[in-house]
Amino acid sequence: MKIIQTLGQGPVINMLHGWGMHAGIFKTWATDLSNDFTLNLIDLPGHGQNRDVLLSDNAGELVTDCREIPAGVWLGWSMGGMIALNQALHRPDQVTSLIMVCATPSFQAHDHWPYGMPRQTVQTFKTGLQQDVKATIDRFLTLEVMGVHNERQHLKQLQDIVFAQPLPQQTSLINGLKLLQNTDLSPALKNLTMPSLWLSGRRDRIVHPDAMEKAAELSGGQFYLSRGGHAPFLQHVDAMSRVIRDFL
Repeated sequence: MKIIQTLGQGPVINMLHGWGMHAGIFKTWATDLSNDFTLNLIDLPGHGQNRDVLLSDNAGELVTDCREIPAGVWLGWSMGGMIALNQALHRPDQVTSLIMVCATPSFQAHDHWPYGMPRQTVQTFKTGLQQDVKATIDRFLTLEVMGVHNERQHLKQLQDIVFAQPLPQQTSLINGLKLLQNTDLSPALKNLTMPSLWLSGRRDRIVHPDAMEKAAELSGGQFYLSRGGHAPFLQHVDAMSRVIRDFL
């Protein structure tokens, strides 16, 4: 994992972005939080400025890949949240508090975890990546903004941010989807030892608020429902920052 930018001063917050994105997605939010915290913006392997490094599809290997990130609060959005949760469970000495933003312990539905997406949904994105990486990411962005206020404007904002950097590495994108398909951390939520905050979007069509509310309950964490969709920190910066400041 590579820290590509550090902002502010104070307690450390490590910020991990989602699938197909890069750390630039956090720029406005991190700038706002930098008045009170040190923000480490991290590009996942295969993404952004870390594009030349392969993202593993194995959750155990990712624990090792994250070993050089400094100890502090870990904030993960979407797939980045799953990686942050995985680190918190396996390296609790590295994670003082955990903030999950529209992120779930199991992206895919199971009999014991009915809150996830059907397997076929992820498979459709994997098939699309074989044909056109940019078009597949664009479809994912469209899903992210579905149902939010000013949907077209929000989609344009996401596209401008995401496509400002070279496209992520195709193999890493496929491995990321494999990770989402095969990782189920829901049974381990009861073992989470640090304080956790689960920030959800009321209109999120990718990670349902019920999944996050249940995860907060099982982990003994706090649950907060925002007005936004899958990326509420883009439309509701002040509200999201306020919740984090109150939590920390």
